[in-house]
Amino acid sequence: MVRRVLIALVFVLVVSATVVAWVWWHAQPKPTGEAYVGMGDVALWDGTGPVRRQLEALSYGEKMVVLDRYSDWVEVRAPKGGVGWVSQDDLIEPEVWKRLGSLAEQVRAMTVQARGHTAVLSNIRIEAGRTSPRIGQLRAKTPVEILARAVVARAGGGDSGGSGGAGPRKEDWLLVRARTERMGEIAGWVLGDFIDEDPPAALVPAVASTGMRPVAWFKLRTVNDPTRGPIPYYLMAGTTGPEGQDCDFTMLRVFTWSIPHQQYETAFVQNGLCGRLPIGVTLESGQAQDVLFRFQNLQPPHAAILTYRMRSTIVRLLPQPGPRTGGRGGK
Repeated sequence: MVRRVLIALVFVLVVSATVVAWVWWHAQPKPTGEAYVGMGDVALWDGTGPVRRQLEALSYGEKMVVLDRYSDWVEVRAPKGGVGWVSQDDLIEPEVWKRLGSLAEQVRAMTVQARGHTAVLSNIRIEAGRTSPRIGQLRAKTPVEILARAVVARAGGGDSGGSGGAGPRKEDWLLVRARTERMGEIAGWVLGDFIDEDPPAALVPAVASTGMRPVAWFKLRTVNDPTRGPIPYYLMAGTTGPEGQDCDFTMLRVFTWSIPHQQYETAFVQNGLCGRLPIGVTLESGQAQDVLFRFQNLQPPHAAILTYRMRSTIVRLLPQPGPRTGGRGGK
């Protein structure tokens, strides 16, 4: 008799536990997707109201299980199992995260064109433009490497101030790479107004006298100053006028170091360009002191790749390859 009672009791307990487990499981919010943390030190909250408690801090790139959405909030399950709410703006959707990885791979093969720093707290986006998804945020004074430039029309931004005609205002966007404490290495597009270029300090007086706004610069070769040691020569590309121009740069300058005068001097000037980044700089094979630099020039009537050679302190534009059919040259 006692045995039958014990068996019945065990059966009831098993059935009850099964029912409770079934009810608990079906009462839990079911995953509806995934997302990644797109900011550093994102708060996981216990609710969406004005009075809420932080449950934990989430790190950039952590993979979240999406459970629900409410207004601009997303309910997620964190990797440690915690469930709470995160602002939609602090998450990156899976397809954007995949593109972020592709972009990081792409920029590894790109040549740094200039260096600078963020002037203010700056959003970094997967593509150029204010409506592109945000993939991170850079603190003010974050050093960046500048890799490319794009021009984007700002919707609703009024008449253009850069192109000289009517239409939406055009803005400069820069593809940058930064190394940060909270997000690691990250690459993406930042509004050009938020980036201050940092040309070599020794060139600042020489650049100021030209009136150009630096866009890109490169070391070409060095000269041995008896009192200072090796000092580099520089190529600098720049422009004038407002943002939103079709050309990445319109002028070139080569600065060489004068040992007698102990200062940088302008050794080469090229104006009237419509240059497109990137600029490539290479040491010519078999010529230890010869340097080549090239870029695409969009100056009408025909686009062309212009190549220059620097030998000692002399810079010359090389003839264009291929048969000539008349018309103007590449200058």
